[in-house]
Amino acid sequence: VMDRMYVSRLPLLSLVGVYLHEKENPQPLYLDLSMKISLAEAADSDDLEDTLDYSGLCHDIQAAAAREHCNLIERRLTDLLEIVMWDSRVEEVTGRLYKPGAVPGAEISVERTLKRSA
Repeated sequence: VMDRMYVSRLPLLSLVGVYLHEKENPQPLYLDLSMKISLAEAADSDDLEDTLDYSGLCHDIQAAAAREHCNLIERRLTDLLEIVMWDSRVEEVTGRLYKPGAVPGAEISVERTLKRSA
């Protein structure tokens, strides 16, 4: 049985979009993550080394989101999910990336899942 770790509504500032103003002005995005990872070792040892350091992960994701421009949130989300997979203990990650300013009055988001190949 695989456990899960969640990050909800992580705030990001990102240059994302196809329009000129989106290429010049970072926009707020939000990220939800659901990670399949065994928490048994950490639950037993009570040691940070035995689990995913979610604080460090969130910092890495926020820094990556702020770097270079990309046109599509689909691309941005995939790049951020690949950072999660750097930790070999993560079996699978599902991410949902929200772009609140995309359509007035609506909440637009995309979701992807990356799995570690057997």
